[in-house]
Amino acid sequence: MINFGIVGALGRMGQAIAKQAAANSNLSLQLVTPVEYATHPNIGKKYNAVTGIAFDAEITSLENAKIPQGGFIDFSHASTVIHTLQKAAEKGVPVVVGTTGFTKEEREALESMAVKIPLIIASNMAIGVNVLFSLVSEAAKALAQHGFDPEVMEIHHKLKKDAPSGTATTLKEEILRAYNRREENVLYGRQGMVGERKADEVGVMALRGGDVVGDHTVYFLGQGERIEIKHQAVSRDTFASGALAALRFLQNKNPGLYSMKDVLGLKEKPVQ
Repeated sequence: MINFGIVGALGRMGQAIAKQAAANSNLSLQLVTPVEYATHPNIGKKYNAVTGIAFDAEITSLENAKIPQGGFIDFSHASTVIHTLQKAAEKGVPVVVGTTGFTKEEREALESMAVKIPLIIASNMAIGVNVLFSLVSEAAKALAQHGFDPEVMEIHHKLKKDAPSGTATTLKEEILRAYNRREENVLYGRQGMVGERKADEVGVMALRGGDVVGDHTVYFLGQGERIEIKHQAVSRDTFASGALAALRFLQNKNPGLYSMKDVLGLKEKPVQ
């Protein structure tokens, strides 16, 4: 049995992960350390009493948490993830980070911790989304030389705070690499007399409303034809399954920065 902790254990994703682990005994994963921020009103209460999910563990702050041998899954806040990694580094246990919205400096600080612990930082844990990343990368490599215009559109629920989503950002980055373009080529939304679309432009659009878990569509728009590659998530269970698979993958791994492509066995192919 692999004992693990969830940082952000009372959030939507934290509870989805805990529920998934509890419902699948074949995963051999046991939540022993549900973690929330230090001033959370449920600190000190039993996790199962608060959530109804069958884990008999006391909710604790990260500062007071015992480090589980299986490591942590973190779905907390961009500004606090570094503290999770520092805590994990005390015993060299793995961490899976599903939190998004990092600045460039925050991301670099997190990645630097991979010299001490096995680490995965993923903008989206869903198995299908990570296959989407590979499909978009391959399509972009093939279509860039034929003048197809790339656009990314994402839709999320009205409570989501960051835009564009981490997943849309990863899709954008796959396109930028394949098209040999830079961040200054990206246009986030359009308004007013913006003029004709620039030849080197990459559009990224964010929609918000309702309870949409996450829709992502990449368009490659050519002359007389277009390609659309789309993923729709209808349940957070997809993200929870991927996060748990990632944590299992990291068990007994050497320190290093891994990815969901490693978890899924998706290997990068060189650009022709």
